[in-house]
Amino acid sequence: MTPSPFLDANVILRYLLNDLPVQADRAEALFVRVQRGEAQVYLPEIALADVVWTLHRFYKRNREEIRSALLPFLGLEGLEMRDKAVAIQALHLFADRNIDFSDALIAAEMLQTGQAEIYSYDRDFDRIAGIRRVEP
Repeated sequence: MTPSPFLDANVILRYLLNDLPVQADRAEALFVRVQRGEAQVYLPEIALADVVWTLHRFYKRNREEIRSALLPFLGLEGLEMRDKAVAIQALHLFADRNIDFSDALIAAEMLQTGQAEIYSYDRDFDRIAGIRRVEP
């Protein structure tokens, strides 16, 4: 089986922002094929984190807008990730707990795997039920 092509953050951003119409249209055509299962793409977590960071920090989108835009995208039939459940839970933590997305990804993976303890100086983790932060 041939591995799926990787998907970079800029393709998702062009589609969501429609700021470069030619690229946005081409991205949309790809995502229609992905939705229909006619094409497969692999989205690395770092690319998703880049999308979230860019929308939040550069384009000043609020957390709920970001979650609302990305949750349906993660549901595309042909979109593959290492662990979609972690990515989805991270989007919810990011929006609901007001924490950085990178911390949300870590917390979501911890919750999904049943790991309760993290060594960190970052108090964002104190906002997540089921996680115990320990300072080294």
